[in-house]
Amino acid sequence: MKTILSYSCMLGIMLLMSCGSSDAGKTKEPVSANTEAQSNPAPGSSGSGVVGEWEQQYTYFDKNGNNKLEADEKNPSNTRLGFDWFRFNEDGTCLRDKQMKFKSTYEIQKKGDADELMIHNVHGYTITELTSKELILGAEGTFIVFKRIS
Repeated sequence: MKTILSYSCMLGIMLLMSCGSSDAGKTKEPVSANTEAQSNPAPGSSGSGVVGEWEQQYTYFDKNGNNKLEADEKNPSNTRLGFDWFRFNEDGTCLRDKQMKFKSTYEIQKKGDADELMIHNVHGYTITELTSKELILGAEGTFIVFKRIS
C-alpha cells in the first residue's frame, strides 16, 4: 500500500511539473546543443546526439531510490509521465507535446559524471542512456523511455 501511495504521489508531482507553461513574455536565446551533444555524448551514446524526434514509450520506476537504472528495474510500466513527444533541433530549439507543440530551447549540461538535458521553462532530465534509437531520461525516481521516430 505504501508503494502504491508513493508511486501515486510521484505521478502527481510529475504531471504537475510537466504541465506546459506559456513562453509569452520570456525571450531566451537558442543554445546550440547539437555541437555539445556531439562532442560530449551521453554515456552509452552512439554519438548521434539528441537531435531528432522522440516519442515516449513507457516508464521504469526507481524501486530502490538510488537514481540509477538497474537491470531488475527494467520492467516497463503501463504509465507514461511528463511529455509524450519531443523534437530537438540542431539550433538548440525544441518542441514538446505532440498535440500542443510547446516551443522551448534546450541544452546539454555536464552534471558530475552525467549529462543533463535542460529544457528551458520546464526542468532538467538526466540522460541515463542515449543511443541512435533510444533515449532514457531520468527524473525524480522515474526513467522515461523514448524511441527515435526520425
